[in-house]
Amino acid sequence: MSLRLLNNIYSLRLLNNIYTEELSQVLNDHSLVSISDVKGRIVYANSKFCEVSGYTLAELMGADHRILKTDVHDDAFFKNMWKTIASGKKWQGEICNQAKCGRLYWVQSTIVPFLNKETNKPEQYVSIRTEITHQKKLQEKLDRLYIKALAANEAKANFLSNMTHELRTPLNHIIGFSEILEMNIKDDSLMENISYIKEAGYDLLEKIGDMLNLVDYCNLHNKKDDLIDITKLVNIEFSDYFKSLAQKSNRIFTKSIPDQEIFITADKMNILTAFRKVAENSVRFSSEGDNVGVSVSAKENIVTIAISDTGPGLPKHILTSKLEPFIIGERVVTKAKSGMGLGLPLAKKLCVQNGGKFGHEAGREFGTQIYFRFPITQPE
Repeated sequence: MSLRLLNNIYSLRLLNNIYTEELSQVLNDHSLVSISDVKGRIVYANSKFCEVSGYTLAELMGADHRILKTDVHDDAFFKNMWKTIASGKKWQGEICNQAKCGRLYWVQSTIVPFLNKETNKPEQYVSIRTEITHQKKLQEKLDRLYIKALAANEAKANFLSNMTHELRTPLNHIIGFSEILEMNIKDDSLMENISYIKEAGYDLLEKIGDMLNLVDYCNLHNKKDDLIDITKLVNIEFSDYFKSLAQKSNRIFTKSIPDQEIFITADKMNILTAFRKVAENSVRFSSEGDNVGVSVSAKENIVTIAISDTGPGLPKHILTSKLEPFIIGERVVTKAKSGMGLGLPLAKKLCVQNGGKFGHEAGREFGTQIYFRFPITQPE
C-alpha cells in the first residue's frame, strides 16, 4: 500500500474522529475542508475544496496551499498565520485565493493544529473554510454606493433614510434569528458558524451607525455638555475597553494616566465614541505583538489624550489628508484590513464638535499617534 494512500486513510479516519457523520456531511456540502502535514503539503481535500478551487484531488495531493496564493496579502500576513499555527494555536481570518482558472475568491478560514501527544508539536493542520466572495462583492458594491450617494449633498437625506430602513431592518432579523439558533443548538462547530453570522451582523450595523453619525451626528441645538473628569473617564471606562480589544488580538496594552482630576466640558458619549473608534483602528492596523496604548497629560490649560500604536504608521495619503469621510476609506476597503474609512473622520468630527483639537502623526518610535486636545475646565 502506497504512502499516499495510507495518508489518505489516516486523514479520513482523523476527520471522522473529529466530527460526527452527520456534521461531516454538512461540512462537505457547505465548507472547503483540507488537511495538510507540518510542511503545509495537502494530504486531504474534500469535494467542495476541489469544486471551488478548480483543481482535482490528484492535483492537490502533495501540493501546498501556495498553489492558491494571490498578491492580495503581503508576506507578513502569511508569516503571522504560520507563526500562530506552528505554535499550536488556532488561526482565523479572511484569505483571498486564486482558483485554477485564475478567478479570485475569498474564504473565511479556521486553521486548527493537531498536536503529537508525545512531542506536543503540530503534526497536521485541519483547515475549514467558507467562501465569502459574494459577501465581499456585495460589500464593495455597498461601499461604492455609499461614496457616490454621499458625495451628492442633495441626495444625502433620502439615501440615509432609505438605508436605515432597508439595511437595519433585515440585519436585525438576521441577528435575532442567530440568537434564537444559539439558544437551541448544542453542536459547538455549528455554534461557531452561527457566531460568525451574528458578529458580522453587529459589525455591519455598527458601520451603518458610524456613517449616519458622521454625516449628521446630532442636532447641536439640543446638545448637552457634561463636566467630565477626563482622567477618570480614560482610566476606567475607556481603558478597560481598549485593553480588552488589545488582549483579544494579542497586542500589548499600556497606559500612562496621572493620578489627578482634570475636567473638561463635553458630551461624554461623544468623547467615548471618538476614543473607541481610534482604539479600534490602533488594534486593526497593527500586528500581533505590537504595543497599543493611551496617555493623558496636562500643560497649562490644555489636556492631551494620546492614543498610539507601534504598527506601520498611517499611510502618507491619510497623513496629508483632511480626513475626508468615504475618501480615505476608498483606498483601504476590501483589502486585507477591512473598513470604510469612517473611524478617524468620525473621531475628528466628535472632537471638534466638543470644542477640542484633533491631530495625528507617525514616527518610527511609535508608529501612529492620534491625539485629542481639550481646554481644561475649572470646576466651580
